[in-house]
Amino acid sequence: MSMNDIRPTSWRWALLGAVLIVLGWQLLALNLGPLLMATPLQTLKAMWQLPFEADFRVHAGASLLRIGLGVGLGCLLGFCLGLLAGLDARLRGLLEPLRWLLMATPPVVVVVLAMLWFGLGSAMVVFISVLMLAPGMYVNTVKGMLMVDRGLLEMVRVYRFGPWQKLRYLYVPALAAPLGAALLIATCSGVRLVVMAEVLGAESGAGFALANARSTFDSAGLYAWTLLILLLVAALEFVLLQPLQRRMGRWQEAAHA
Repeated sequence: MSMNDIRPTSWRWALLGAVLIVLGWQLLALNLGPLLMATPLQTLKAMWQLPFEADFRVHAGASLLRIGLGVGLGCLLGFCLGLLAGLDARLRGLLEPLRWLLMATPPVVVVVLAMLWFGLGSAMVVFISVLMLAPGMYVNTVKGMLMVDRGLLEMVRVYRFGPWQKLRYLYVPALAAPLGAALLIATCSGVRLVVMAEVLGAESGAGFALANARSTFDSAGLYAWTLLILLLVAALEFVLLQPLQRRMGRWQEAAHA
């Protein structure tokens, strides 16, 4: 079966899946009781009231800043190192043990170490995000670099392309597909990492608000913040990342035309 034969995702079935999740949530909440799980309606009411709380902007702003810095710096670091490692086998071998170490270490271990090194606050959260996200972007970049057509590499040598021209017309179009997927994974993972780090060791942010709601048995507030985080991930994916992936795909097709 060719790629052209693959059908796009059916939004009708996706909508049905979402309805089934909400229905299961409602049934489970009724079974567990309001202390353990708020119903979807209770969660929506609590989420509607969140922006009117005094510390909402502080927590939301802190999390957004940490997500932006963590994902941005992690992806940039992984991309730059991946470009260099893709061009130099010696550097790739030198970085391989560090890549394995970072990808094999559980995030909670990194959180504990970062709390010892940086204490509580944004520096700790951003450090964890960068350290955990950079290896994924690095691996995708290196694999994309190694899959560049050898004929194209020979052509740019013949025409004596400079470093910037090679990057602009050869490597970046070739990396469009793996980088698009890596950005999507990194963004979603970055949100989860930031929230987890805030729950375990921060004095502000959405994760800190989640921990407070848990400690006060505010079930509706807990699920309201959770739903708000899910909506943020959905907005980033469908409004920002998927259009970016389509644009990068068109760029790749134009480069190969």
